[in-house]
Amino acid sequence: MPKSRAKAPVGSSPNRRLTFNVHGTEAISSLKRALNLQLFLAPTVIHLQDGGIPGGRKDLYLSAAIQRTLRGLFRQLCAGEPTLHRNRFQSFLEIEQGEKPDKISTILTKDTYKFEQFLEVWWMKFGLGIERPISIDDKDLTKPISNYFIDSSHNTYLPSHQWGGKATVETYKRALLQGCRCVEIDVWDNDTGPSRDKSSTGSTRGIPRSDRSQKFNTNTLHTAAAHIKGAVDDKIEQTRQFLGVEKVHSYSPRCSKFDVRSPPSGLADTDTDANAATDEKANAERPSGRSKAVLPRDEPIVMHGFTFNQPIGFRQVCKAIREVAFEATHLPIIVSLEVHALLEQQESMVKIMKEEWAGLLVEKPHETCPNGQMPRLDELLDKILVKVKRASLSPECSMVAEDDATLGPDDDRSTKRPPPKVPICENLSNLGVYTHSEHFTNFESSSARVPSHIFSISENKILDLWESKRDELFTHNRHYFMRAYPKVMRIDSSNPDPSQFWRKGVQMVAMNWQKWDEGMMLNKAMFSGEQGWVLKPAGYRSNDEESRVQTNHLSPDKFDLIITVMSGQHIPLPEGMPAHKSHSLRPLIKCELLVEKPEERSGSPGEGTRLRPIEWKKQTGSGRTDHPEFGTENRTLCFKGIPKVEESLSFVR
Repeated sequence: MPKSRAKAPVGSSPNRRLTFNVHGTEAISSLKRALNLQLFLAPTVIHLQDGGIPGGRKDLYLSAAIQRTLRGLFRQLCAGEPTLHRNRFQSFLEIEQGEKPDKISTILTKDTYKFEQFLEVWWMKFGLGIERPISIDDKDLTKPISNYFIDSSHNTYLPSHQWGGKATVETYKRALLQGCRCVEIDVWDNDTGPSRDKSSTGSTRGIPRSDRSQKFNTNTLHTAAAHIKGAVDDKIEQTRQFLGVEKVHSYSPRCSKFDVRSPPSGLADTDTDANAATDEKANAERPSGRSKAVLPRDEPIVMHGFTFNQPIGFRQVCKAIREVAFEATHLPIIVSLEVHALLEQQESMVKIMKEEWAGLLVEKPHETCPNGQMPRLDELLDKILVKVKRASLSPECSMVAEDDATLGPDDDRSTKRPPPKVPICENLSNLGVYTHSEHFTNFESSSARVPSHIFSISENKILDLWESKRDELFTHNRHYFMRAYPKVMRIDSSNPDPSQFWRKGVQMVAMNWQKWDEGMMLNKAMFSGEQGWVLKPAGYRSNDEESRVQTNHLSPDKFDLIITVMSGQHIPLPEGMPAHKSHSLRPLIKCELLVEKPEERSGSPGEGTRLRPIEWKKQTGSGRTDHPEFGTENRTLCFKGIPKVEESLSFVR
């Protein structure tokens, strides 16, 4: 394949993803998205024509260093002429920048270009414009929904780490507004309601004492833990106020060491403040000395079982999802239910979802898409799909944990506590029209051939399967859904590298949105501007008959990526460095290429249990000051001769 070159600050092909470390903070984005207006705020202004307003003007602020660099590039492209000829401009955009010829021919309408016109086209048409989200009209929505990668979250109700704090509806709102299209809800019985000694379905009447004890243990322990945690927190707070001691730490999202970080790319720019305000309001409304949350009686609750998380109401969560579900995009949402509630409150769940999501909830197959056939993405606009386990035909089969995300032999969780086991009622089961949960046993089982099934499997188990059943795993994921969730040891809400699962065809990689780390940077890069659904590349989809396994469809050509870093401005100074010392700053750019390694393709042991060490690392030479120019030497980062690369699943950090 031809070489692909990119001259910073403007990017190249949208399939090559990176973020420069110019700001002194880590972030990942598409190559074009590396361009950010914040890089170019300076007193010196260049006036550009605003094509959207007759006689209008746009001002582009550039430092002297960047202007020198760009004017030098312009003179080089002009080859001695006073203006840039269209042919040379087109050659630069196509060969150096990797732009598509059909797009270039549409935009380049003049025969010659002055410097200001050159910048206007280069930055406004092939640079800054890419910052805007992709229009839904420009996305291919015609494929079955299992042919897409889906932006997914894990334990969406948690604001920080996995074992403490308060569940909150604000985390659902933030995630959905930022593009997440698969959220998770853990649903439990509300033990604060009236007595369950009833004769109705799902009650405890008639259950042997030993079995009843077991059932109460698995359905009430979480509530007791939350109440104990709340009581302790209240007592500590009362004591602190009495003694006048300053509060230095708590497990709230605003002051825990497991904070919801505000990422440099603006992933949650104002959300932390909003979450803090929500917590302060909740604390103010809660009577002093009382720890029990005010929850609707006889309605299920949402929380992380067997931990010290305090619950919220299931109806609250459904209302929050409805409020913001389709503000950012019309593409569908998948709600992944992990059900621990008994049958009586399962019926309540169904009632609540139908009430709160009226007109949005998928309750029956699409008229053009009967059961046994997956719908196209464009047939589910503004719809909410429920992922839930099916009701079982026999009592023996029905007593199975709702999801593989509960305790099980395939995970590395403690085996001291038995998994919660509840049958799923028929009315709830019926809502899993196109997305129903199935317990994974093997790829030869009958359930593995039902179009609507979803296997939820832990990250470690998927990596094990990749070693032993590589072809079967990839072939399955070309046709059917799979969801990966973080291993239980990630109690700090850390994340795995999601790209290793995307390259195995896994559609939903459930990420801990509570933590901004390298895994979430990659997730942000993958879905930035894509409205939460990304079409799988060729060879990964169900209609790609030319490819049976992953290794056969990858390009046989070697991949070359060349990035030239030219200059920068307003680089933040190190903490404690006064502004008059900025002349001593020596910034440089480090770059890591994240692609599938040969040993990963062969399923070597241990691959992916943590973020992989990067084999291809490059860095520039040092610039000078906080407005550096990188000269002509040691400013080019070359990644050449990399075999079998799927560009859309490769990243630059």
